[in-house]
Amino acid sequence: MPSHEQAIASVCVCQSLSDMLQPIHLFRYDPLYKHIYILAGNNEGIEIIIFEQGNWEFYEDDET
Repeated sequence: MPSHEQAIASVCVCQSLSDMLQPIHLFRYDPLYKHIYILAGNNEGIEIIIFEQGNWEFYEDDET
């Protein structure tokens, strides 16, 4: 189950994406790592991870 902090942060992030007219393609909670993962953007170029404490960051793939 996501934490209360994650729930609040995910609503804020999703609202911001919606305000910027960015589609949300994937919203997933990973119970193993306790992270919420959001994939958004017109070309799925926005990746966001929300941690258990409610802080979040853009995911950057160092391989590309």
